Amino acid sequence: MKELYTTIERALLSEKSLKVREINNTYVFNVDKKANKKEIKDSVEKYFNVKVEDVHTLITRGKHRRVGKYVGKLSNFKKAYVKLKEGQRISALEA
Repeated sequence: MKELYTTIERALLSEKSLKVREINNTYVFNVDKKANKKEIKDSVEKYFNVKVEDVHTLITRGKHRRVGKYVGKLSNFKKAYVKLKEGQRISALEA
């Protein structure tokens, strides 16, 4: 198993992720591309001391960006939607 602080890179705090958090008690994280669902679940449970019900993952493709005549591409990243059990909250991420 990977180190728990290398599996989870950061929490995503966008309008969509905040809405999903309110409705479904689901938190959104950027995670390591090589991490699987079990590793993500274990990391969230140990790091935040909560119980995880379900984990969904997806790979978001990097967007193409242009600055003047130069074209580049942002890197791909993996997102994890982590649903917590009823009554569980991550107080460190509450605004």
